[in-house]
Amino acid sequence: MEAVIFDMDGVLIDSEPVSKLAFAQAFEVTGLDFTEAIYQKILGRSLRDIELFFSEQYQDTKLAAKIITIREQEFARHYQDHPVSVKPGVYQLLDYLDSQKMKKAVATSAKQSIAEKLLQQSGLFARMDVHCYGSEVTEAKPNPELFIKAASRLNISPEKAYVIEDSQSGVIAANRGGFVPIYIPEEKDEFLNDHPFKYSLFNSLTEFQAALSLKL
Repeated sequence: MEAVIFDMDGVLIDSEPVSKLAFAQAFEVTGLDFTEAIYQKILGRSLRDIELFFSEQYQDTKLAAKIITIREQEFARHYQDHPVSVKPGVYQLLDYLDSQKMKKAVATSAKQSIAEKLLQQSGLFARMDVHCYGSEVTEAKPNPELFIKAASRLNISPEKAYVIEDSQSGVIAANRGGFVPIYIPEEKDEFLNDHPFKYSLFNSLTEFQAALSLKL
């Protein structure tokens, strides 16, 4: 294996609780009920893709756009007053990958304007060899376009790269792109028993690093 491609939200940065709260606030403002079932359907998807989902769900494009606008405002407001929280084990894993001469990329569904600020504030931007953003691709996860772009920029073939994800849509995208998926879900989020997707399940980045060290 030659590289690790990281999702950002929920893998590198502990931003999923912030995003979830921002969506809850947007739903409250628009008078809708924000449920866990809805959140699981949008987890790991780009805001553009989520907006399309809401447009279909509620048959109202203006309402969908309003939800996304409020969510972005609330999300940005949080980080004006709070530091970026990095997930446990991130820096240690990056140090280990450097020691093994493995390439590193971040491939996030977030827009470049948003993601770069979070990566810069956390000190993670400079630690990556390659950065890919949702605003650079036309197809969102579970389409593998984002990961394929990252592999191309790393100049490696997909089967030589681990993809670390916290969402089912990301794991599916990694499968479809021919990558080696590593699944570290935020919460217990099991695939259905008859799913065709392959992945290795870990509880944390630290656990993944321990397993990786045994293989190298």
